[in-house]
This record gives sequence, structure tokens and C-alpha cells, in this order.
Amino acid sequence: MSLWDREVSLLLRDHTMVRDMAERILGNAVTYVMGSIENPDVHLGVGKLVDIGVHQLILDTPVWWGICRLYNGGRFKHHAPFIERRRDGLCLRTGDFLRSQGWAIDEELWAIDGTDCSPCDDKVPDSH
Repeated sequence: MSLWDREVSLLLRDHTMVRDMAERILGNAVTYVMGSIENPDVHLGVGKLVDIGVHQLILDTPVWWGICRLYNGGRFKHHAPFIERRRDGLCLRTGDFLRSQGWAIDEELWAIDGTDCSPCDDKVPDSH
């Protein structure tokens, strides 16, 4: 089983969705994580749907450590979510920012939660 199929299968195991949606969520989660790694000084955030995929990557700790080791200079990328969701459009701005960096985003997934964002605390060192 490929790593992609493993993560999709875990999403399908733990969430009620069809494979196409799991793949869309995971793909955008990877985009968000890589965008946040490549732009550590830019405060980004995701909506509830994409965050499901981000959490999947983090919860599969060997995968998360591999991402950190390979793409974040071996430094652990922390996950320090705020308790309250932000409703100021950060999710939409994050989608726009990722697109401006050349990433292909799923417009529908980013628009669904556009004003209901779950960002991490940008005061925590090296958090996404």
C-alpha cells in the first residue's frame, strides 16, 4: 500500500466520506502543510474540512516526523491550535496565498470554510 493510500484509508476509517472527498482533503492538507513549511513567517490557517487532513498527517506520527525531517530541516513542526476559531477570512486568504505560491488548491474546499478557520498560534515557535 502506498503512503497516499494509507492516509486516505485512515481518513475513510475515521470519517464519513467517500474516497474522492478524502483524496481532495488530503491533497489540500499536504498543500497547506508544505506551504506553511516553505513560508514560516506567513500566518496561515485552514477550515474544518482541510484541517481533517492536516490532523491525519499529524496523527500518523511516522509520516509527520518524515515530513518534518525531509521538508522542515529536521525540526519538528508544532501543532498548537487556538481554542476559538477565527472568523475573519484567514482561510480564504490562506487559499489565495497558496495559489499565489503556485499551489493548486481545491477552491470549493477552501470556500466552504472560508470564514471559519482553525489557525495555529503563530507565537508558538515553528507551528503551522
